[in-house]
Amino acid sequence: MNFFKTISVALSAALLFGCALPAQVKNMKVDGAVNHQYDENLTNSVTIDRVSGGKWTNPLLQSEIGNDDFATALKSSLQSQQLLAETENSVYALSADIVEVDQPLAGLDMTVTSSIQYRLIEKSTGKVLFNELITAAFTASTDDAFDGMQRLKIANEGSAKANIAQFLSQLSRLDVANASIELPQ
Repeated sequence: MNFFKTISVALSAALLFGCALPAQVKNMKVDGAVNHQYDENLTNSVTIDRVSGGKWTNPLLQSEIGNDDFATALKSSLQSQQLLAETENSVYALSADIVEVDQPLAGLDMTVTSSIQYRLIEKSTGKVLFNELITAAFTASTDDAFDGMQRLKIANEGSAKANIAQFLSQLSRLDVANASIELPQ
């Protein structure tokens, strides 16, 4: 009997307050309005090797940042900066590991902080050109959305977008010829 009560309460809450939705690509990607200057070696030379660490959104629980959606937002962001290679035969491979997405359980102002490890590798040599953990926060308030689940989704998207923007900013300072990060053997 308790099982049916629990399911009834969960379904009623979902109907009353809405379902959790995953972070959407269009709200995480960085567009052409962000205009950094990059080392010319990076132009049209980067592909995304992998994105890991994201979570699937359970509609009855809370909004999450999924691997596929984050990868698509990252790809679109690289494309907006003329960094994305048109084919898989690129010079550089980028991986992103979503290490942590710190979310509140509830609140009026919801701040989400994402920590993502980015690694850029020269494919022909295996040389690591960029290997940084980037942390970015975004706060969504009741002005953004009255519904708490929607507010959390907005905070997730804003944090992911801010994280990608910080990554692009740091990448713009990369001097490919002089990058020398060594991987332990």
